[in-house]
Amino acid sequence: MDKRPSTYQSRQGSDDWPKYLLTIFLFDRELLLSYSPNYFSIEDIVLQDVRVSCKFEVSVPKLGMLDQSADDQNLKQGSKVELPFWMVPTLHAKKVITFEIPRHYKVNYRQILQADSIVVDLHKWGPYFYDLGLHVANLGLKDSPDIKKSLVQTLLNRLRHIMDMSQHSTHHETIHLIANLDELERKLFRVGQLSFRCYKEWIRRESNKINTAALVASHKKRKFAEMTV
Repeated sequence: MDKRPSTYQSRQGSDDWPKYLLTIFLFDRELLLSYSPNYFSIEDIVLQDVRVSCKFEVSVPKLGMLDQSADDQNLKQGSKVELPFWMVPTLHAKKVITFEIPRHYKVNYRQILQADSIVVDLHKWGPYFYDLGLHVANLGLKDSPDIKKSLVQTLLNRLRHIMDMSQHSTHHETIHLIANLDELERKLFRVGQLSFRCYKEWIRRESNKINTAALVASHKKRKFAEMTV
């Protein structure tokens, strides 16, 4: 892999990273949609299917089957069950349940990210680490400010490394390089590859070339063949 500084690093200072982040997000509409709960987004449905440990603060009739250890048809107050995350915001807002923060967003894991986030396999922690983290942080928890700060700082710390990899790696190295990236980071990696490829085409003056349409080229070949017969 080429270890030379990236094109961006050679041209800009660290103070311009927020502008660069904004450019990347505007470059790919998928990245914008990934940060908003979207009823029709398959990704949003998949990431919110994560199971979360919840404790019911009130008794709920006819839901005893949720607690496999219970012998009553009603779910008693204090019962602990695992629910998909998409059910949590509504039930939590109505004070029906309290829930345990997914472990990868707890303080000990945030400290790991703070120490050296680049070496962490975020895909193993969760393929939608940032998106799910944002959903969790938006529930108004005591840890919400710290979770948001950790997510932002982790992305900023890893972004420069991701952009370097995307611009100085071969096609055969891609699968290995993106193995420990979450889905958002993989999108950023692809955007980095595409932007660098467009930059190279612009340098070689290939970005605005007017090429002969395939239909016209085919017509010329056919006409030449008829003339030589």
